[in-house]
Amino acid sequence: MKRKTASFTGTRPVFTGSVAIVQGGFNLDKANQNFAVGDIIPAGTLAIMDETTRLVQIVKSAKVSEVDADDNKKVLLVVDEFYEPTFAVGDLVLKDGTGATAIESVPSITKIEREGNVCAIFLSAAISGLAKGDVLVEVVSDGQSSAKSKERGKANCVLIADIDVKEFETSVDVSADTMQYAMYEHRVPPIPAGQKDSTGRFLAANPHVKLTQSY
Repeated sequence: MKRKTASFTGTRPVFTGSVAIVQGGFNLDKANQNFAVGDIIPAGTLAIMDETTRLVQIVKSAKVSEVDADDNKKVLLVVDEFYEPTFAVGDLVLKDGTGATAIESVPSITKIEREGNVCAIFLSAAISGLAKGDVLVEVVSDGQSSAKSKERGKANCVLIADIDVKEFETSVDVSADTMQYAMYEHRVPPIPAGQKDSTGRFLAANPHVKLTQSY
C-alpha cells in the first residue's frame, strides 16, 4: 500500500565534498527488510552493501521526541526539515545500546501515523525507560533456537542521495570512501553508538567513511 510522505523543501549537503561512489550499482533489499512504497530514505543513511548479491540493506534509526503520556506504546519521533524516520510496520525496535533480548519480548511497530512534520509509531509493547532524546534502532533475530535480538549488521557504506522506494526494483548509490571529506553527522538520521569506532569519527566497519560534528 502506498504511503504518502511529507515533502521537504530546500537542499543541504550531507558531505563536506564529493565522495567516491561504489561502482556497479545496487538495489534495495526489499525481500529481507520492510519498506513502504513511497518512502524516502535520506542521503547519509547508514547502509550495508553486499557486493556479491548487489543488494543494500538500511540501518534504520530515529530519535524520540516524546513518549505519549497517556499511552506509552505511542512514540513520537523527531522529523528533521530534510528527512523523516524510515521505520515500517512490522519492524522490531529497541533503544540503542540495549543488550540481546529474547525476541518474543522485543516490541514491533504495529502502526505508523504521519501528518505534516509529525511521525508517531505505535508499539506492540512499551519500552521501559524510553524518553525524549533516546535513539530507537531496528533489530533482527539472531536465528538461534532461543532467539535473541541483534543489530541488523555493521554499516560499511552510506547513501549518497535520497532514495524513493518504488514498487519493484529500487536502485541505490552508495559511498564506501569519503576520501579527504567527511559526512555531517548532525545532518543525517541518528547514528547508533555501536556503528561508530571508539573515537566516534569513523564507521566501525569501514574507517574510510569519516564523520564530522560540524554543522
